[in-house]
Amino acid sequence: MHRFPIVLAVFALLGAASSAVLYFRIGNSKKLLEVQLAGATARTTKLESDLASANEQNGTLKANLASSTAELETTREKLTSAELRAVVLDHDLAKTKSLLALQEQNARALATEVSSLRHDLDDARNSNASPEAVAAYKNTIAELERQLANARNGAAAPTAAGASTAVFSSRPGRATVLTVGPQGAFVVLNFGSARGAKVGQKLEVSQGTQIVATVLISDVRANFSVAQVQPDTLRGVLQKGDSALLVR
Repeated sequence: MHRFPIVLAVFALLGAASSAVLYFRIGNSKKLLEVQLAGATARTTKLESDLASANEQNGTLKANLASSTAELETTREKLTSAELRAVVLDHDLAKTKSLLALQEQNARALATEVSSLRHDLDDARNSNASPEAVAAYKNTIAELERQLANARNGAAAPTAAGASTAVFSSRPGRATVLTVGPQGAFVVLNFGSARGAKVGQKLEVSQGTQIVATVLISDVRANFSVAQVQPDTLRGVLQKGDSALLVR
C-alpha cells in the first residue's frame, strides 16, 4: 500500500518534467517561428519594394519607348520632306541650267544677227538704199542690241513697237537654229514674237547654200520659237547654228 503513492509521485514528477520540456520546446518553436515570420515579412516587404521599383522602371521604359517612336516618326517625316525638297531642287536646277543654256544660245544668235544686219546695212548704204530702209536697219540693229544686252543680263525687256520688225517687213525673216530636238523632230529658233514670229509660219533651214528642211512654227515666245520639222522636206542632218529664212 505504501508503494502506490510513491508510484503516483514518480508519475507526477515525470509528467511535470515532460510538461516542462514541452513548454520549453514550444517556447523555442514559437520564438523560431516568430523569427522566421519576421524574416518572411522582411523578404515580402523587400520583394514588394523591388516589384514597385520594377513597375516604375517598366513605366519609364515604356515612356522612353513611346518618345523614341515619336522621334523616329518625326525623323522619318523630316527625311521624307528633305528627300522631296532635294528632288524638287534637282528638277529646278536642271530646268534652270536648260533655260540658261538656251539663253546663252539666244544671246550668241542675237550677236550673229546684229553682225549680219550691220553687214546688210553697209550693203544698203553702198547700194544707195532709201533713207527709210537705212533707218529701218538702224532701228532693228538697236532693238536687237537691246535684246542682246538684256539676254546677257538674264532679263527680258519690252520690245519697242515696230523696232525689231521694220527691216523684216521688207525682206525675209532670218533666224538661227538654237537647238535641234531629239531625232531632228523640231528646232528652236531665235525668232520670237518680238520679231514678228507667228504660229503657222514656215521657214527654210539651210546649211550654206543648201536647203536641208522646211519647218513649221508651233509655239512662239518673246525671243524664240519652236518649229516642227516637215519630214518630207528633210534632206540632211539638222545642226545647231543652221540658218533659217521665213517663207513668204
